[in-house]
Amino acid sequence: MTQLNAFVEAAQQAFRQIPLSAVAIEQDLRTVKADGGSVVLEVFKAEKFSKIVFCTITIDETGVLESTAMAWPAEDHNFPILWCNFTIVPEVMNVPVFDCIPMMDIIAWPDYATRYVEPISDLKAEALDILGESVLNKAVDLPSRTVYALSPYKLIPMVTQEGVELVPKVTSMYIAGYLKLVQDSVPVPAQDRQYCLHRRQQLQALMKANDPGYPFMVDVFGEETTHRVFDQVF
Repeated sequence: MTQLNAFVEAAQQAFRQIPLSAVAIEQDLRTVKADGGSVVLEVFKAEKFSKIVFCTITIDETGVLESTAMAWPAEDHNFPILWCNFTIVPEVMNVPVFDCIPMMDIIAWPDYATRYVEPISDLKAEALDILGESVLNKAVDLPSRTVYALSPYKLIPMVTQEGVELVPKVTSMYIAGYLKLVQDSVPVPAQDRQYCLHRRQQLQALMKANDPGYPFMVDVFGEETTHRVFDQVF
């Protein structure tokens, strides 16, 4: 868990650049413990954000460790959703995911691409420079239809154990770049709000329905608890 703890701590520390307010969630969801694993869940709110979520999942039987940091814009904003995820399967793979998921179609709304997508185009290259020779595969295939929603600058590499130690630094860099986007963001124009809300709802449904960890979660925590956790994260 110490490997994921460093990832989570880096993400939380990066977000402390802005004032955060804890969101009250059900007590039994803050820490979920079962015979086969555990879930630790924290949810916050902030100006311009509807929620910022940190979730860490442990599956004992497979040894899988997974942690997610997600940030969702408030309904009157359409800057990208931040998705940072780190999955560790001991002695098998270490795969971080970094992306800022567009809330508008970047072809139909080219101004959106100029404001919210192109400014983070350098983050992927900078991350790969940090990870250096620890990268085993620069473009892992994510087994989820969620890839349909990701930006052109998504980063999904496989890294060595040495790379695991570098992931927190990359996390801090991505969140710093993301918060700069948020700082410069403006409310979504009224004529675009309905599309933005529809895209958000569809994205939430897509990510909930296609999370690769869903069957493992259900096996350990049951369908009801898994859905409740996913409702908070997504």
